[in-house]
Amino acid sequence: MEALEKLMDLAKHKQQIDIKRAEAKYMDPNWLLDSIRDEVEEVREEIKVDNKAHLEDELSDILWGWMILVEKLKDDKYVGSHEDIMKRALKKYEERILPLNGDSYDHEIWAEVKARQKESLKKEQESAENY
Repeated sequence: MEALEKLMDLAKHKQQIDIKRAEAKYMDPNWLLDSIRDEVEEVREEIKVDNKAHLEDELSDILWGWMILVEKLKDDKYVGSHEDIMKRALKKYEERILPLNGDSYDHEIWAEVKARQKESLKKEQESAENY
């Protein structure tokens, strides 16, 4: 986890640099999303046998892009912290994965859990809007 914390710190530092420079494209979440999409395509190109170093390097670019995107969205008050998002992801996928049995009912279980989660998110959002 230490590497992840260091990456979050670097992303925070990068955000401060971008704010100081005030270059519009680096502050635009859509530009960042386009950059992440481009990195996904580079990952596709590197998925091949005996290519671990290049593939890991391209995967790290996706992670870095995500880290920077979250920093920008966080500063604009669209989201909480990296940790908040990771906790939400952990809860979401524990609820979806742990009930699975590896059989033909898994798709049904997944759909049921996903529907409950969607309703829960709707209530959470409504509660936040009424607050």
